[in-house]
Amino acid sequence: MTRSHPHSTSTGRATRNRWTLAGVSIVFALIVAGGAKVAFDLSSTMMTHLAFVGAWMMFALGLAYAGVRIRPALGGALFTGFGIGALLVVFFVAMRMVA
Repeated sequence: MTRSHPHSTSTGRATRNRWTLAGVSIVFALIVAGGAKVAFDLSSTMMTHLAFVGAWMMFALGLAYAGVRIRPALGGALFTGFGIGALLVVFFVAMRMVA
């Protein structure tokens, strides 16, 4: 049986709030950058600085990937947040603000 009036077709997903995704990106970027600062402060020599910050970045990337597998709708926000956090770490290291 066909309908005689036009109707909207539901896509099956709720409307996403862009501010929520932007907030997730910013919070995850701050977690990545703050964790790198803490990892840098916990180490004592140049090579352990590099190893701890690298290990933290890999851990944060793994968290972003796990978040994508658990909540695919947040995947772009988490990876964007990781990218922004990584750029913040590079910027602060280049400006020697970490030490």
